[in-house]
This record gives sequence, structure tokens and C-alpha cells, in this order.
Amino acid sequence: MLLPVSLLPFLILPTLSIASPQPALVSEEYVHLIPHHTLFLRQLQNLQTFSGNLGGVSASDVTNSGDTKRPFAVDGDTFTDFQTAAQRSCDNQFNQCSQAANSQGNKGSVRVQDCDEQKNDCRNTLQNARVQDFQTGVASQNIGPDPDFPEFDLICEA
Repeated sequence: MLLPVSLLPFLILPTLSIASPQPALVSEEYVHLIPHHTLFLRQLQNLQTFSGNLGGVSASDVTNSGDTKRPFAVDGDTFTDFQTAAQRSCDNQFNQCSQAANSQGNKGSVRVQDCDEQKNDCRNTLQNARVQDFQTGVASQNIGPDPDFPEFDLICEA
């Protein structure tokens, strides 16, 4: 069996250790072949990094549409740039959150004002996101098997 091209830098880099190169970019299908505690780059499938979820409503994924002219997709709509897609993702979350608040008469555990604050937090998070495209890799490290699910490895962003 031949090694995938994405793993070749692991064979070459130790012999070329004069400079400090970026970790190799490895696709998710080959991550399991990398030795534990190896630093590598992986591409993100979802650029949405905001984790707030008032009323159980999470922000929509920002994914790759596959269209080079409009590469960012949110809930079936495509966009030419990350910031516009990120704004739509946060707006969609706000709309669903405010609908949940209004269904309780804006007097329950979630109020529209809370949803508005969450939308601002979402936008700020994405405006400052480290990765805002699908070409940039994220430095990650395979730290070994998950203690609860040993058949899966834990991958942490470095």
C-alpha cells in the first residue's frame, strides 16, 4: 500500500530540519495514521466557532459550498466572503432564539434581549476567528485515544 501524498512531509521533514516549517496538512481520512503527539494541520469543515446556544439554538454551520465563486454556505444560502456568511449564521441563530423567547411571551428563561446579546457575541467571535477560509489549516495535535471511547483519538487544536 502506498502512503498518501499528505503524509510524505512526515518522511521528508526530519531530514530537512534546518528551518521550522509549518506542520503538514493532513486530511481527516488519514489522521488515524499519524503517531500520537504529532503536530499537524487539518482543514476545518465548519468555520462556525461560536458555541453559545440560548434556548437550545446553536448558530448555523458555515461550510464549504464547493462553488469557488461563492464558497461559503449557511443553511442553503451561499456567500462570497466569510464575514457575510458569519453574519447570516449569527442572524439565523438570533431569529430562532427570538422566536423561542416570543413563544414564551418574552417572559421565560430566554428573552429577546438575551438573544440580541448572544448575536453580538456570535458576531464578535467570528469577526476574530483564527480561520476564515477553507484553505488555511489549523494546527492540531493527536493526543491519543479517548478514555471513554478508545476506538477514537482526541484531536486538540494547538
